[in-house]
Amino acid sequence: MAWTDQDSWVTWLFSPSWWVILLALAVCLALPILDHVFNYTSKAGKGATPTILLLGPSGSGKTSLVSLLQRRSAEPRVDLAASTRTSQVPATVSLALPAAVRLGSDRYRSDHDTSLQNAEKESVKYDMIDTPGHGKLRLEHALAHIQKPGVRGILFVVDSSALDSSSSAVSQDTASFLHDTLLVLQKRKTAKGGGSSKATADIPVLVAANKQDLFTALPQGAVRERLQTEIERVRLSRSKGLTTVGKEDDEPDEHDTLAGGGDEKFSFQLLQDEYGISVDVLGGAVRGEEAGKGVRKWEEWIGSLL
Repeated sequence: MAWTDQDSWVTWLFSPSWWVILLALAVCLALPILDHVFNYTSKAGKGATPTILLLGPSGSGKTSLVSLLQRRSAEPRVDLAASTRTSQVPATVSLALPAAVRLGSDRYRSDHDTSLQNAEKESVKYDMIDTPGHGKLRLEHALAHIQKPGVRGILFVVDSSALDSSSSAVSQDTASFLHDTLLVLQKRKTAKGGGSSKATADIPVLVAANKQDLFTALPQGAVRERLQTEIERVRLSRSKGLTTVGKEDDEPDEHDTLAGGGDEKFSFQLLQDEYGISVDVLGGAVRGEEAGKGVRKWEEWIGSLL
């Protein structure tokens, strides 16, 4: 029987029959549902593990923070950090976010959502890359990880007790590292082909002002001001260097200067306004008499990215 015959299935599909209408309605409803289920489950299974990149100069407390988070991930929880160890290679550690910390994906859910009650019984897994802070290792073993898929945010640890005016060398080194980190993020946003949402996914930065338990520590507001002032000095020095070594007929690209080449003084707000790069500062202490103080705020920041 040919498909053009009066009794063929093609003719039946185009006939004004209630069965045909019901079949078409079932197909229209089923296809979007199947497409959603297939894409959601396949992407959820193959997606990169959420990763937090841990940066900061040597001695700021990065490894101690990782060990503390590892202990807080265990049952029962222990709010003690191990001693800092010097490493020349990055290390990826699998951590578990405390079940009580709300996730960023929960912001649109009602507090009475039963799925949230079930989520409190299970902690969310994520990876943290602990990187070396030595100046010669930063580019290859630290900043290069920014381009990795799955990186949701950068936790930049600083020693808030060594950022006062009497420790200019520490302040300059810390500001220089943070400047380079933010410049890599800026170039990532302005790179050619960066128009795709995947390439320009926002990577926020949290400056973790560690060692707030020490008497000489600057409060988080002062840490913010101090870093902005020092980064401005680095920014001016680098921009003058670009102008000096550049050819006379070639103007240096404004994207090679942090927050652009304008005359306005550098601030984290300026970077947010110009390039959409968010930088926050939160104080805390990993070790000492107030071990773990403020770490919960850092964990909540991590949770907001998951």
